[in-house]
Amino acid sequence: MQPARFNVFQRVIRHWDSLHPYNAAQILHLAGTADVQMLTDRWNQMLTALALGPVHVEGNRYWFDHQLSSPQAIHIPENGSLDQYMSEEMNRPFAPTGGLPFRPFVIQQNGSYFAGVIYHHWVADSASIRLLLHQWFLQCFHPAKARTIPLPIARRGYWHYFGPHTSRWDLDRGFVGMFPWFSRFRRVRRIESEGVHDFDMRFTLHRFPDGAVNAIRDTARQHNVTVNDLFLAAMAQACDQFVPAMETFRRHDLAMGTIVDLRARGQSTLGDAFGVFLGFTNVFIRPHELADFDRLLQSICRQNTIHKASGVPESSMMRMAGGLVFHRWFRGRTKELMNFYRKRFPLCSGISNVNLNGSWVQEYHPDPLLDYIRVSPTGPTMPVVFTTTTLGNQLHFGLSTRDSIVTPEHALALAELFKQIILNKTQPESAGV
Repeated sequence: MQPARFNVFQRVIRHWDSLHPYNAAQILHLAGTADVQMLTDRWNQMLTALALGPVHVEGNRYWFDHQLSSPQAIHIPENGSLDQYMSEEMNRPFAPTGGLPFRPFVIQQNGSYFAGVIYHHWVADSASIRLLLHQWFLQCFHPAKARTIPLPIARRGYWHYFGPHTSRWDLDRGFVGMFPWFSRFRRVRRIESEGVHDFDMRFTLHRFPDGAVNAIRDTARQHNVTVNDLFLAAMAQACDQFVPAMETFRRHDLAMGTIVDLRARGQSTLGDAFGVFLGFTNVFIRPHELADFDRLLQSICRQNTIHKASGVPESSMMRMAGGLVFHRWFRGRTKELMNFYRKRFPLCSGISNVNLNGSWVQEYHPDPLLDYIRVSPTGPTMPVVFTTTTLGNQLHFGLSTRDSIVTPEHALALAELFKQIILNKTQPESAGV
């Protein structure tokens, strides 16, 4: 297969991966009893059909083998706990080159099972892995519908697919906007913890009551905000309580990030191309806003509205390029690099929010597909990541936390507070927020 060049975000991720495994996961929750042999056979058939064999890296290029050298076994964890298994696997590295960037697994439950994959994040974004799991699902349940030709690999970069000529954002504004953005972080609270250089993370899954998502949507409409705005407001209040970002005289604000699927925004011709195309935005929260949920929500909404209108998710490629410069500057000096992140980009949390209604997943929900679970990494810039996923009338969130910064006890309290803030603000009697 013809090698592809790393795009700018793949290069950033690979730098992060050199500090600590930067993995992610997606999981099908299926009704019934797992036929592990069938799942294994279909997994290997799928990888062969899509030509996604072992991945090789040489310099600034990579390629997948068309064939598997040997069938890949599916792992069956002994403990049967999804949270524990995810926590372990997110901290376990992949081979840097020459191995499969996927680790499939099956966990049997009472009357249902999880069939999922942990993946080396630099090879694929969430949309690409959803496509991969779609093909695995079809191989298992509707083999006649499964794809039989290789997946194309994205060979062009961000500039081609999401540059100003394609996504209609202003290059000059994007460049000049980097400076106030960078300066704004000078007023943001730093993470104060002795464990800022320890990246091991923990995952827990949390569910909202069935139907809660409908009340959340209604509340968002009533206040002319998005569901993601609501989530960010609840995150800000919860993280203010449980993330050790200490307020000082000069640093009194909070900053949070949103991971954005650029494929859903661009006018690009990416199609089913396998690769990584994510952008990000940031919101900044002042102390007086934290005390008033309505004011907090409107502030977040205003910032996000400006971001969407001015193409900030697409132009974030310029900030990624700047990040590469800093990584080269601090090459071999991990502690100095982490102190730089802590001082200059002190994010307290981030969110990856996906609504799967309208996707292939909804077609098979709730039988046999009970749910679809995503797991996000924390990485060096975010000690806490909320991964919210909507399917049908169900809403759940995965919480990824760095153990050295947020203790397991505080992580559970953080998740519960986030959920209660959302539920309290979306009850009928809370119409005024």
